[in-house]
Amino acid sequence: MKFINTRALAVTLATASLAVSGSVQALPDSPTHTHVDPIGVGACELVTDNWLPPLGANPGSIPGWLGHPCAQPRPNHGGFFGSMQTTVGDTTFVVTPEGQFDPVSPFDQPPGTNFINTVNHNLVDFNGDEMPNTQPSALGSSEYMLHDGPVTRIPINPTNPAQDLDSIIDALELAATGEKSKKSKKSKDIKVKAKYIDFAINILEGNPIKDRAYSGFPMLHYNGPNKWAEVQPIYDEEGVKIGGNLDVDMIYFDQHIEANVALIDPSLVQDVPWTITYRVNILSGGLEDFSPMVMNFDRTPADTVGPMHASMDQSYFPMLEEGNEYTVKIKETLGKYYNLTYTWGWRIHPPRVQVTENATKMAGGKTLLAHEVDVFGADPMGSEANKLAAIAKIGDLSPAKRMWNLFHELRGPAAGNSGKYKDLKVDPTELAAISADLRAAYLDWMDRTKLPAGVVADPNATITLLYVNNTIYGSRQGITGTGVSGDDSGQGPAAFKGVCNGCAHDWNIRPYVYNVTLYNGDNFPHGYMNVDFGGSRGWENQFQDTDPTTALAAHDHTEPTVIEGSYFTIVDDVLLDTTPNLGKQALRNVPGTINGGGGVDQIFGDDVDYGIHELISNDRVFPMNSGGSEEFLEPTPRELNADGTINDNAEQQFGSGCFFTFGRQHSWPNAGGPWGGIMVPPVTGGVPGTHKVEITYNFEPSRRLKIYQFDPLHHDVAVYSLH
Repeated sequence: MKFINTRALAVTLATASLAVSGSVQALPDSPTHTHVDPIGVGACELVTDNWLPPLGANPGSIPGWLGHPCAQPRPNHGGFFGSMQTTVGDTTFVVTPEGQFDPVSPFDQPPGTNFINTVNHNLVDFNGDEMPNTQPSALGSSEYMLHDGPVTRIPINPTNPAQDLDSIIDALELAATGEKSKKSKKSKDIKVKAKYIDFAINILEGNPIKDRAYSGFPMLHYNGPNKWAEVQPIYDEEGVKIGGNLDVDMIYFDQHIEANVALIDPSLVQDVPWTITYRVNILSGGLEDFSPMVMNFDRTPADTVGPMHASMDQSYFPMLEEGNEYTVKIKETLGKYYNLTYTWGWRIHPPRVQVTENATKMAGGKTLLAHEVDVFGADPMGSEANKLAAIAKIGDLSPAKRMWNLFHELRGPAAGNSGKYKDLKVDPTELAAISADLRAAYLDWMDRTKLPAGVVADPNATITLLYVNNTIYGSRQGITGTGVSGDDSGQGPAAFKGVCNGCAHDWNIRPYVYNVTLYNGDNFPHGYMNVDFGGSRGWENQFQDTDPTTALAAHDHTEPTVIEGSYFTIVDDVLLDTTPNLGKQALRNVPGTINGGGGVDQIFGDDVDYGIHELISNDRVFPMNSGGSEEFLEPTPRELNADGTINDNAEQQFGSGCFFTFGRQHSWPNAGGPWGGIMVPPVTGGVPGTHKVEITYNFEPSRRLKIYQFDPLHHDVAVYSLH
């Protein structure tokens, strides 16, 4: 069968079937753009397909290529592409199209019918054009095909923001008691200076901090407009554009992945491949696999942006040594296909995640950058006045904002016009009350898998989500299931499954009704969108094996296992709970330690003898949402250099991710987005804005991820996915 160029064919059909002005020309072959004949490539097939129109209108039939690694068929209700979505009062009801695969539970009968065969080939768009840099690995190979050059690293200070904030609050709590240091003769020797309160404020605001790899990364998420960046084109010696690059800095710690870029503008690299150079700082508690998952758009016959195509894991590189900045350069396909990059931490997920969006995407007639500017101003970090105005948009229910308010209350006004602040002179009772409030806010900030103080979960919802600080907190209602359906897994109730801090346990087969109650504690509207990761259109397994040590243990774990990289400084010892297999955590004293280097000593210069405690676990489920490496993760699954350090570029480049490492999947929007915006109003008088969404899923989930939900207007870290 002769390959048909559907771009040329579309010229004759444009008048009758598409509202396209002018002619539609085939793109010529070039060193960076290749037309291929998809015949014989996987399941690609030239078919007559209804092209995706705006909200259900039927423009006619357009020939194009479907079937993995070409675009998978798009879900539809009898010709209407997409979900049926209606809003009544404060509730939006969504019914997804019927799945194209037979209704088989992928968990009871793995891998399920929505599993599609691996194809050793780049993706191909609807027009039959190959999309370069869309095959991340090959069968039988250990090569990271989308790595552009070797991974490099340099040492950094591993101290993370949580450790510094904890140390400051520790000192305030100690000062409030009036206790004297074990190495001091007078209690007045323990003094908290105003500059240390400024230190805490600088952490929260993202102001420059000396000797901290996290300097410039605010814990208050008010600086969206400052996180825009444009891919810079690269030209050859003759001035021909051949590519482009963008640098992105990231920090990993505890439940956090934060980046200095959240909006990428690929306008200057639309028809050439490009790269992202990631500089990933692994702070204390940040051990993780670098796993960016890019989502691509398809193209229309007129070569404009089409619907979702396929997404893929671009890497699964183990970053297992804290105190290092890893540089990983990732190849991207042509800029015109770029949707977003979802960088997720599979070991603590939710909520370890960060997203970079295509800044030129439109929503409600505005670009995503314009939505950020409308809320936070054009340059939130440009001046103190700009910063304060932007931070005011963050609601006071936010744990980070609560800390910021309390530290400002302690600091008080500057002395005259000098800009300097007096040392604290605070009544001990008042200081004790503020310290207690700070500790409560800090603990709420540390865990996004539960709702913070002042917010009560809706008992009738599958899960309750709170938008605040431009991120999302979730209730733990999603962990109330009973475990593996129809079988006693031996892992105990789902509430103790560390991997399932947020799980839709009961969704194994269609139909499944999902009820989410959305609260908004910020002073601006948030949006809601829900996307399927391959359940309806199909998902691919891995191209590359993963680290075999991630398997479950063959026996019950009854002995405590230290979780590496997770250390805590507390005054009183906590007894270990040795009950097996309940997923419980405890703190164990590390004998002979005084402050463990840094912490209160570094900040306050007072050698207080605190015991250092390390996090331990008896949970035999891998992974558990507790930070750092886990009991079933081999600390160094890679080859070692002669000096015992990890060889980051060894031939055998095993990651330690899930069994779908490097898998591709065909995403599709379930709710919001093209089917109509779903908005959650801002907080009013301290009462969060509310909206509810009920989704009837008429397909089976993929084993990758069941529910991906986020704010499409302010994406970044505002994600809460369910497994």
